[in-house]
Amino acid sequence: MTKKIAIVTGADKKYFPFLKNLVFSLKKSQSLDICDLCILTVDEDNNYITEINDLINKSKPANFSVNIKYKDKQNWHKLLTERPYIREYFPGYKKYIWLDADTEVLDVDAIKNLDEATEEKDLAITPESCESYVFKNSNFGIKKIFLSIYKISGWSFKNYNRYFGKNLGEKLFFNPLFNNGVFCMRDDSTIWEKWKNEYQNALSKAKTSYGVKTDQLSLNKIIYEKFKSVSILDTTNNWIISKSEPIIKKDNLFLTPSFPRRKINILHYTNFSFKDSFSYNLNNEETSMPILSNKDENR
Repeated sequence: MTKKIAIVTGADKKYFPFLKNLVFSLKKSQSLDICDLCILTVDEDNNYITEINDLINKSKPANFSVNIKYKDKQNWHKLLTERPYIREYFPGYKKYIWLDADTEVLDVDAIKNLDEATEEKDLAITPESCESYVFKNSNFGIKKIFLSIYKISGWSFKNYNRYFGKNLGEKLFFNPLFNNGVFCMRDDSTIWEKWKNEYQNALSKAKTSYGVKTDQLSLNKIIYEKFKSVSILDTTNNWIISKSEPIIKKDNLFLTPSFPRRKINILHYTNFSFKDSFSYNLNNEETSMPILSNKDENR
C-alpha cells in the first residue's frame, strides 16, 4: 500500500556509503513505517544499490530534465537538477521529502515535524543559521577595504547577482539561506513549477558546471517571494555539522551545544567525505563528531 509521503534521495557510487548510512538510519528510526523510500539512480551500473534493495519501495533512473549548456556534465549533477522534478519521477504521493544522501535521521520526529509543518503550508525547510553556528561562521561576506569602507562579498551574494538579477544579492544579503538538503513539499504546491523555471533560467546562464549548484539559490529566491507559504523548521531537523560547535552526546541522544539542550533529529555531513564508516567517539560525552576525511573539493 502506497503511503502518503515519499522520502526521495540518491547517490552515485562514490557517495553510496553515505546513502547506505542514511537508509539504515531511516529503518532504525522507524521512519519507513510512515514513508515510502524512493531512490533516484544516476549511474549506468547501479549494482551497488542491491545492498539496500529490501528497503526501497521505488527506484527510477534520473535524467537531465533541464536544458544544460555547459559541457562538463557529470552523473551526480542529476541529484541537484532533478530535485524540482521528484514528484514527476514518483507520482501519487501527497508530500515529498528530499533528504541528501549525506544526512542521517536520528529520530522519526524529524519526519513527523516535516509532515506537520506542511499541513497548512506548502514547504517546510531549515535555515543555515542558529546560535550554535555563530562562532564557526568565519567567512561572513563583508570585507574591510580601508578605514570604514567595506565591500559586500560571499558565495551567495555573488551568485544571486550573477544568475538571478543584479540587485538580488543586496536584497537577500542579510536574509538566512535555507538549506535544500532537507525539505518537505506538498504535491499541490505551485513552488515546484516556479522552482523549475528559476533554476532553468540560472542554468541557461551557466557556462560551466559551477552553475549547477544554483539549485539552492533558485529555491531561496522563491522562498522569499512566497514566504507566507513556507514553514521554517528548527535547525535540529537539519543539523549541519561543519557549521556547528561540537555537539553533545548524552544517553544515546545527540544534543545541541547551546542551552537549553535540544535533541537533534537529523545530522547533515555536508562538506565531508565518507571515510570507511561512521564511528562515534562514545567515550567522550562532549562530542559526537564522526570519523570523516577532509572536505571533498570535487563536490
